[in-house]
Amino acid sequence: MYGLYTPILLLQVFCVYHAYRNHAEHRWYWLIIFFPLIGCIIYLAYTFNNKATLKTLAENVKEVVISNYRLEQLEKALRFSDNFKNKINLADAYIENGRYQDAIGLYSGCLQGFMSDDPSVRMKLLQAHFMNAEYDTAVECGNKLESEKSFNQSEERVTYAWSLFQTGEADKAESIFTDMDRSYTNYYQRSEYCKFLLKREKSEFAKEKLSNLLEEFDQMQDTERRLKKNIHREIRDLYATFFRGV
Repeated sequence: MYGLYTPILLLQVFCVYHAYRNHAEHRWYWLIIFFPLIGCIIYLAYTFNNKATLKTLAENVKEVVISNYRLEQLEKALRFSDNFKNKINLADAYIENGRYQDAIGLYSGCLQGFMSDDPSVRMKLLQAHFMNAEYDTAVECGNKLESEKSFNQSEERVTYAWSLFQTGEADKAESIFTDMDRSYTNYYQRSEYCKFLLKREKSEFAKEKLSNLLEEFDQMQDTERRLKKNIHREIRDLYATFFRGV
């Protein structure tokens, strides 16, 4: 019963919020509140009679409901067996759902015993502190990871660089970005470096770096380019945003 109730409650909250934002008649509130499932279905069917819109809405609702259900299952698994794997799985899910403080608690709890120095967990913890806007703590995490080989060219090291920037250590941040600026690899790291350069108003240098990246993509085989299509699109969009017509 509990597992069924939560998704219905989420759907009910969504419908009430949507009705409020769209200045719906008061009768809809009564229907949604007193007849949660049936009322929501009637409201959605009446409000979203366009098939394309209704499909989009259904996908959004489904995503919320499934995410919540997945969290419940992971929390239940951790209560049943308090082990490293279950903690990490739940912490990762908390990150996906924006519950950064909860994730930090779990990641920290994993750094015990023989896992106390595990680089992969410490990198996750670094990310969580950054996403929770705890930049000083993120810098501390990064400082301790700098000697780790697995950290050297990782995406988490980008987070470390941004944390340094946020705490006023822009020059040190730039040295880290420079260290990861390697041709024909590290495309995410280098795209973030370009964003960093733009933040520091080094536009000409950023333009040069972006041009180099785009040239590398032009030289790739189609298969490889398709595998990297998301970062390719991001780099293209970044160049177009700042340098179109320049």
